[in-house]
Amino acid sequence: MFLRLLAAGCAAQIGVSGLTSARAATCESLASLALPDTTITAAETVPAGPFKFGDVKPTFPPNRPAPELPAFCRVVGVVKPAITFEVWMPLEGWNGKFEGVGNHGFAGDIPYMDMGPQLVRGYAAAGTDTGHRAGGPPSWMKDRQQLVDYGYRGVHEMTEKAKAVVAAFYGRGPRYSYFNGCSTGGKQGMTEAQRYPTDYNGILVGDPNLSQTHNRAQYVWTAQATFAKPETAIPADKLPLIHKAAVESCDAADGLRDGLIADPRRCRFDPAVLACKPGQDAKTCLTGDQVAALRKVYAGPRNPRTGAPNYPGHAVGSELTWKGFVSGPSLTPTATQFYANMIFDDPKWDFRTLDFDKDIAAADAKVAAIVNADDPDLGAFRKAGGKIVHYHGLTDNNHTPLASIAYYQSVVATMGGRNGGVQSFYRLFLAPGENGCSGGGDGPNVFDPRPALEDWVEKGTAPESIVATKYEDDNPTKAVLRTRPLCPFPKEARWTGSGSVDDAANFACAEPRKH
Repeated sequence: MFLRLLAAGCAAQIGVSGLTSARAATCESLASLALPDTTITAAETVPAGPFKFGDVKPTFPPNRPAPELPAFCRVVGVVKPAITFEVWMPLEGWNGKFEGVGNHGFAGDIPYMDMGPQLVRGYAAAGTDTGHRAGGPPSWMKDRQQLVDYGYRGVHEMTEKAKAVVAAFYGRGPRYSYFNGCSTGGKQGMTEAQRYPTDYNGILVGDPNLSQTHNRAQYVWTAQATFAKPETAIPADKLPLIHKAAVESCDAADGLRDGLIADPRRCRFDPAVLACKPGQDAKTCLTGDQVAALRKVYAGPRNPRTGAPNYPGHAVGSELTWKGFVSGPSLTPTATQFYANMIFDDPKWDFRTLDFDKDIAAADAKVAAIVNADDPDLGAFRKAGGKIVHYHGLTDNNHTPLASIAYYQSVVATMGGRNGGVQSFYRLFLAPGENGCSGGGDGPNVFDPRPALEDWVEKGTAPESIVATKYEDDNPTKAVLRTRPLCPFPKEARWTGSGSVDDAANFACAEPRKH
């Protein structure tokens, strides 16, 4: 989960001035804890030592080995019908807080790799598989209860049951509760704010796919526009060419040429500047068919009957991350599984057949109310005193940042403006040149919004900026190449006019320039 985010927290074993007190229960005694509709299947003390959970390589932040975990109490439970959850609670040094962590993709497993860093930080941490198993048969996508559990119920049940487990173990509940998720986990965080506004005091929403039905449609749109036909496919070796031209066209729109696009919406890049001569097709240019395909990729899906936009396109400047999206050879699995199993129940479904009028409407009618988290009314969450820090990398390819901007603007329109209104509890931070949940990218791509969120929740100090860092080779053990403040949208980082443009100290957050 957001590897870029964890570097600051896991670069060293974090000492927590935790709260120590006599526990109300032993770890093993929690096996008999009675919770509604829940069976506790395991309660064990895990000694301090190397990370050993899950089937993934334990490397939390980029190029860092997983930290050794402190001794902790591990509780496993199942909420009817099949929502498995785990709670990890440090035996010593608990900071008095709880953190729920989000999933990725279609969930289906416990996010161990995201729970470990939170345990090291001193949190009691919890995760869930949301009621199904990854890698198994897709039958869960056809079962309404399992869809509901995946769409919104699983994380809520995990949250309620985990808090009860924490209270039983420590003799009191957490002082503050936080949720932390990126991609699907980001969507889950916003779902919590929309549906269960009292579950969490603070929520980190990272690079979310808030409208899963339309995000999957964008994948298909891009595939239909490009590799569905040989003549429109964009070879991967042309992506650096396109990216270079895009950055050269748009870099200076924020008043500073630094190799980064601060706001892709202001970019007027036309791939026709790379057009080949008639009859030519070389690595140094684009054919007419490829130019037309790229224009569709940037524009995003539209209803062919009405012309109305369905979802934003890929952001200008994100081209280096497009390889599988525009050159194929096959549609991204999350989109294939979504339509073949969740929507059409047809294992032979072909992406070339998707109708962007009736099929998109059918998908919305069938599952949007279950799997999407795009309701702009966050009034109940604001009334409960909750805070949201939402961030998105501007070169993310899986979930276009333009959709996060559009959602934020819809909240502002619904709730009466940003100044003194929405920004009193919800702020969006955009990261130029940052590739998304897995990190990487040309810009500063390691940042940790957690302290900003905690200061906002616990001290009432709203975040005015979050500093991001670019390391040599994207390796936090190497030299710092650049730092830059990330600003609450619509503000952006503005160079003060003196000092190094690679030092965040020489920037201030300001309203965007007018053009």
